[in-house]
Amino acid sequence: MPAYREPLLTKTKIVATIGPSSKDRKTLGELIRAGVDVFRLNFAHGTYAEKAEVVKSVRELSLELGHPVGILGDLSGPKIRLGQLPESGIQTQSDETYFFIRGEQSNSDRELTSSYAGLVDDLRIDNRILLADGTVAMRVVAKGADRVECVVEQPGRLLSRQGINLPGSRLNIASLTEKDLEDLKWGLSVGIDFVGLSFVRCAADIRLLRSHIQAARPQQSPFIVAKIEKPEALDDLSNILDETDMAMVARGDLGVEVDIVRVPALQKRIIAACNQHRVPVITATQMLESMIDHDLPTRAEATDVANAVLDGTDAVMLSGETAMGRHPVRVVSTMSRIIREAEALLVSRKNLPLGTSTRSIATELTEAVTLGAIHAAERIKASLLVFFTASGAAATAVSELRSTVPLLAITDSQQTSQRLTLTWGVHSIVTDICRRPVAEVAEFIKKWGQENGILNRGDRFVLVTTTDWSHHGKDTMLVSTIS
Repeated sequence: MPAYREPLLTKTKIVATIGPSSKDRKTLGELIRAGVDVFRLNFAHGTYAEKAEVVKSVRELSLELGHPVGILGDLSGPKIRLGQLPESGIQTQSDETYFFIRGEQSNSDRELTSSYAGLVDDLRIDNRILLADGTVAMRVVAKGADRVECVVEQPGRLLSRQGINLPGSRLNIASLTEKDLEDLKWGLSVGIDFVGLSFVRCAADIRLLRSHIQAARPQQSPFIVAKIEKPEALDDLSNILDETDMAMVARGDLGVEVDIVRVPALQKRIIAACNQHRVPVITATQMLESMIDHDLPTRAEATDVANAVLDGTDAVMLSGETAMGRHPVRVVSTMSRIIREAEALLVSRKNLPLGTSTRSIATELTEAVTLGAIHAAERIKASLLVFFTASGAAATAVSELRSTVPLLAITDSQQTSQRLTLTWGVHSIVTDICRRPVAEVAEFIKKWGQENGILNRGDRFVLVTTTDWSHHGKDTMLVSTIS
C-alpha cells in the first residue's frame, strides 16, 4: 500500500497518547501506519528517559515511513490532588462531615489534605468540592483559620492522589507550576512540535507560557495548545483564541467543572469559536474509552467521534485507549474508519465568510488565490490540490475552507511539516523542489502522485505557488492533467 494512500483519504487528524501499551518502537510504527498524526506525551506520567526514547523512535519512524508525525508535550498544570490516605481509601457516606486542613499531615480519616497549600485560604462557605473525577461531592459549610468543614453531598470512595475540582471557586494559583517549567525546558530541548497548557483560565495564561518559550530561545517555538476545561476559560474564550495557536476541548475536567449535561453543547460552542477564529481544535477524552478493554467501541462512542468530525474539529484524541489499552493499534484503525465515514457528509466552506481572527494567518493575496484554487479544484473534480508553504500560513488558509479535495502541502522545512500534523486535511512532504521552476514542480507532483497511487492517467491536480520566493504570499494557480 503506498505510504500516502490512506492518510490522504482521512482529513481529521488523530492524536494518540503514549503509555505502557504503546511506547515500544514496533507499536509506534504500527500506530503511524494505522493513522496517528500526532503522539501525545503526558508529563503527568513517566520519566524523561522514557519520553526521550519515544521521541527518538517517532522521529526515526517518521523519516523511514515518509510520513510527518508531530509530538505534543502536555503540561500537567496546577492539578490539585488529595494528599495521602489509608491504602484502602476512605468510603464516604452522605451527610458525613470531613475537614480540609492546612499542611500535609492529618490526624484522622476525617481530615483531608491536598497538594495545593492555599486551598484552605481560597475556599468559601457554600463552595462545592468535587473529588475522584466528580464521583464524590462535598460542600463547604464552615471555615476556620486552618481548616474548612465540608458535608458529603454525593458519597463514594476516595483514594490518595485523586484529583480535586473546585467549580465556581477563584483560586490564587499559578497557571504554570515549577514542574511545568521543568517539563517545558525538557520538551523544548528535544524539539516538541506542540505544547499543551492545562487549566487555562484567561488569555494572560497563554501570554505567560509564550514568554517562557521565547525566553528559552528554541530553534523553533512549538505551537501552544490551550486546553479549555475551566469555566473561566469559557468566559474569556474569544481572547484566549486570539492568543493561542491551537485549542483543545478537554472534556474530562470540563465535565467535572461544569454540569456534565452542558458538555455536548459546550463542545459545539468551542469548536465553532475555534473555526471562526481559524484556530485548529482537538476534541479529547473518552472518545473510544470502552476499547481500553474491548475489541469494539460502543455505538454511542462511534457516534461521538463522528459528531466531533461533523462539528468541525480538526483532530480527535485518544488517551487511555492507546496509553494503557489492550490493543492500541486496533483503536486507531477503528477511529480512522469512523472518521472516514463521517467526513463523507462534510461540505466545503468555500462559500462562507473567512474567519475573524485578529492575527494575520496568510496574506490577502494568498487567501484570494487559495479560494480560487479550491473553487477550481472542486469544479473540475481534481484529484489533488497542491500548495507550497514555508511557514504553514498557506496551509492554514486552505484548511479553514474545508475543501473536499485531498490537500497536499509541499515544504522545504521538516519542522513546518511536523507542525502541520494538527491542521485539518493537510498532509505534507518535505522536498527541495519548492524553489525550482513551476514546470519542474508540476513534473515532480505528477511523478510523486503516480508512484503513490494518487494520480492516474486523465486525473487533474491544481497547484498553488508563487512567482517570486522572496515575496511573502502566493500569487499563482496552475491546473495540470496527467497524460
